Amino acid sequence: MMHSNSLDNAPTQSLISVVNGILDESIERKKGEIPHRVVYLLRKVVQEIERRLYIQAEHIRSQNVIMKRREQKYCSKIKVLEMLVNGTNEENQMAINRLQIVKNEKSKIEERRKLSEQDVHRLMREKEHSENIIANLKKDIEAMNRLHEQQLEQTERKAKEMEEQLTTKVKEVEYLLLQSKKKVEEVETASRLKSQLWDKKEDNFQSHMDNQQLIIKDIRILSRSCENDMYALQMQWRNEISNLGSGLKCLVDAAENYHKVLAENQKLFNEVQELKGNIRVYCRVRPFLSGQDKKSTTIDYMGENGELLISNPFKQGKDGHRLFKFNKVFSPFASQAEVFSDIQPLIRSVLDGFNVCIFAYGQTGSGKTYTMSGPSTSKQDWGVNYRALNDLFDISLSRRNAFSYEVGVQMVEIYNEQVRDLLSNDIAQRRNAWDLEHFSTQWACCSRCKLALS
Repeated sequence: MMHSNSLDNAPTQSLISVVNGILDESIERKKGEIPHRVVYLLRKVVQEIERRLYIQAEHIRSQNVIMKRREQKYCSKIKVLEMLVNGTNEENQMAINRLQIVKNEKSKIEERRKLSEQDVHRLMREKEHSENIIANLKKDIEAMNRLHEQQLEQTERKAKEMEEQLTTKVKEVEYLLLQSKKKVEEVETASRLKSQLWDKKEDNFQSHMDNQQLIIKDIRILSRSCENDMYALQMQWRNEISNLGSGLKCLVDAAENYHKVLAENQKLFNEVQELKGNIRVYCRVRPFLSGQDKKSTTIDYMGENGELLISNPFKQGKDGHRLFKFNKVFSPFASQAEVFSDIQPLIRSVLDGFNVCIFAYGQTGSGKTYTMSGPSTSKQDWGVNYRALNDLFDISLSRRNAFSYEVGVQMVEIYNEQVRDLLSNDIAQRRNAWDLEHFSTQWACCSRCKLALS
């Protein structure tokens, strides 16, 4: 740190570096106090910078005045020389030379004047910069003073509380001392009457005084322990608050990682569905109806891997048996839940943004309506349509904190190569049939769901 007596000889750049160093130190301390010696040194440095700026400004002003006088003098000489131009050729040549010299000197003077003006602007900028530094220093000093005053008020408040506690304890001790004095007086009066019991009373009094002193010591120790406990509690609260902050940060990181893992799981799930096949064909064998002969079945074998062997009693040899291969074959005893279990993962792919189409194909009476809708409205007999919609709403409800879904349903009828909108409010539009050849492929299913993800 530079001494205050050596400020006059120190360069301006070193003074500015001193001010910046003090500012950096005050910023690092933050809540610390700035010593009076540092404040005094800052004031001296600022005064010295202002004095130097003022001296340089005065010097530049005097130089400008001198330059203007010289310029006026040279202008008068130029006028005289111009008047002498009408003389002889030799005099004209000499005048022209002198005029050229004067013009050169004038250009030099103008360059010096420009440099002086640049110096003035630079000094003004340095002065503004120093004034900003001074204002910032004043603000920092005021903030430090306010912080110091707050700390003083807190310490004074704590001191007053401790004084009140001590006064109450002193009053209690004085009260006990008054009681002990009364007892002493009683002992003295009793000693006058009964000299034999004097020693015993004196011993009792002395023991009582010792007990009172021990009580006072215990009270002091208790007050110190209370202060230590309060300090320990404060440190414990600070540690708990810091631990809570770190725990919250860990929770935030875990939430971010959860969203990343969730996105990766969705991607892997859909990749698994694509590996299983974008087009899957399942076969469900309808059980015999009442009144039908169960012995007239044409199914010889149903494999676990999707094999189905059909026999034709009207043909012999190899032509009498044909083997078909599906993704899976459901037996006549398969429930609605078992049929939907293989299709259920595709519902989740719908909510992940993939197009899915599920339809039943077969001749009349083969069980298409039974599989897609179900025989009744009970939850156990629900078909693929009801179960798919139920899963759509369940999954969208579970993702409501991360995604917002909009579900729309459209139902059309294809009959005799004509398409009708069964959910349209316009009766005329419902009756008017659309030509199936010009109908979009997206209406090829009997029912369709639209989902908008946001």
